Amino acid sequence: MISSNQAEIYKLLEGSGGSKVAEKFRGVTVFDLETTGLEPTSGDRITEIGAIKLVGNRICGVFKTLINPEKPISPFITELTGISNEMVKNAPKISEALPLFMDFVGSDMLVMHNAKFDGSFLQYEMKEYDIDKDLQCFCTLLASRKYIKSANFKLSTLKNTQNLKTIGTMHRAISDAFVTAQLYLKLIKNWGIDSSQTLTNGVEKLIGSMEPDDIFILDPKILGSSN
Repeated sequence: MISSNQAEIYKLLEGSGGSKVAEKFRGVTVFDLETTGLEPTSGDRITEIGAIKLVGNRICGVFKTLINPEKPISPFITELTGISNEMVKNAPKISEALPLFMDFVGSDMLVMHNAKFDGSFLQYEMKEYDIDKDLQCFCTLLASRKYIKSANFKLSTLKNTQNLKTIGTMHRAISDAFVTAQLYLKLIKNWGIDSSQTLTNGVEKLIGSMEPDDIFILDPKILGSSN
């Protein structure tokens, strides 16, 4: 089950300026999903998972894989995300990828930009495959509406107004997860003058170390510092 701790984090932010958030929620997995549509209960399915694992304000892991949704991807979705039926035909099914993702997450708090959307798909698949795990989550979309002045709160807009970096193109899961990770760190005020470049170097190094068949990679040195 995925439950929100939005109110608790707001309270910590407003009481400590962010330091208590970083202290209490030291391990965080920021993730994004691409899907065939908007509603899992209507038959829409996940086509890609991208995730960034943080310890404090350092990246210690990357998870990225296409998913075979076992149903056709519409031309509209392919135009939006760049993910085609050809790209996913040999990709793992969600039944194969989801347990690996749960292992990657561990006991971390989940962070999403629009938890109502991504969380609904994740929770649907967890229920579908009898994965009984209690997870807390935080939504950067809701927090941005509360703490940031912006014409709108689309991730692409906030990327520009908050000077956040991308890896690859928007509407691909790992790139959107990376932008969301930076946004999260800015929202909880765990951000320094060199954070943007440090995070970019970290994620590029990890992705560059992945073999073609790898779904995730962890940096044991940084991961160990959370203990």
